[in-house]
Amino acid sequence: MLKINHILYAGLGGVFDVCNILGKIDEERKVCTSFILIGPKKFKNKISKKNQKTYFVRTYKFSLFYFIPILKKLILEKPDLIFVHNFQVLPVFLYKIISYKNPKIIYVDHTPNNLKSFKDFFICKISKLIIDFFIVLNKDSYNYFIENIRLNSKKIKIIPNAINKNFIKNDDKKNKTKNILVVGMASRINNLKRHDLIIEAIQHDILKNFNIKAYFAGGGENINLLKNKIFKKNIFKFFGVLELKKLKKWYNSLDLYIQATEGEGHSTSILQAMGMNLPVLGSNVSGVNNFLIPQKKIGIFFNNDVKSLAKKIKYFAEMKDNKKNKIIRAQKDYILSNYSEIKFLNEYKKIIKKLIF
Repeated sequence: MLKINHILYAGLGGVFDVCNILGKIDEERKVCTSFILIGPKKFKNKISKKNQKTYFVRTYKFSLFYFIPILKKLILEKPDLIFVHNFQVLPVFLYKIISYKNPKIIYVDHTPNNLKSFKDFFICKISKLIIDFFIVLNKDSYNYFIENIRLNSKKIKIIPNAINKNFIKNDDKKNKTKNILVVGMASRINNLKRHDLIIEAIQHDILKNFNIKAYFAGGGENINLLKNKIFKKNIFKFFGVLELKKLKKWYNSLDLYIQATEGEGHSTSILQAMGMNLPVLGSNVSGVNNFLIPQKKIGIFFNNDVKSLAKKIKYFAEMKDNKKNKIIRAQKDYILSNYSEIKFLNEYKKIIKKLIF
């Protein structure tokens, strides 16, 4: 039996959803998948599947020694193949040294290309000596690894994230039944995401004559900072980290999805929003501007400033229903054709077959 392990951060976001889809490889062949989730205590037990093992390693502020329990879990599981979805290359490297299996390692780069730091550069430069294959989510990241990390093109491939079939609604129409425009974003609430833009745009004079609410799903260190920017308290609501059923219900409560961000690998939240029949506004940044195609009615861009976003929200609020439904249908056709689970899994299987069999 082939043993596969995924090491990832245990929070809301694309990485977590990608791993849930990759876990379905179990259903098609004799494969045993395990997960090592890393993060604060509140994220414990995020994955719960009967045929998959999940281990949780709690992180502590200012501590660098949680690589030790990660290594212990790897020794316990004895995986043949390890997917590293974060920077935990040290325990993987140590396991590779001591293991008799000579495990294969695949590094999946989820960091937006325009936000890569010296830390990213250093880790990737060192890691290429021990990692067998790299997967990136878009062309910008691919060029980064080829040009800056000097990676052999035979060891890297672009595989965008996929839409989880649980987030696909059959009805293509989004019928508005209330005189309120509800917008929202699902993501980590940190410095890489621009929840502040959404808050300031909705409170801008451009939108003073519109009845708008904003719902945020996800957790993070910037929640209190954002709350201090709010002077219209009843307009904004923070839902925290949501499980699958509650997240779908959250999407259903929206009229418009907004991805305000400094950069993305390939946003699964945008995929989910499109699958749930929500028109999408997205920042004109790497990982979004090579995904959305406004000229084909697949999303709408805004610049990362308050007035630009406020104007685009107003543009959508005044949009006729037939135009909104055209956008919804175009988005749905686009993701089903290009980002299906089946296509995604087949691309990963090809790489696994190449490395293992």
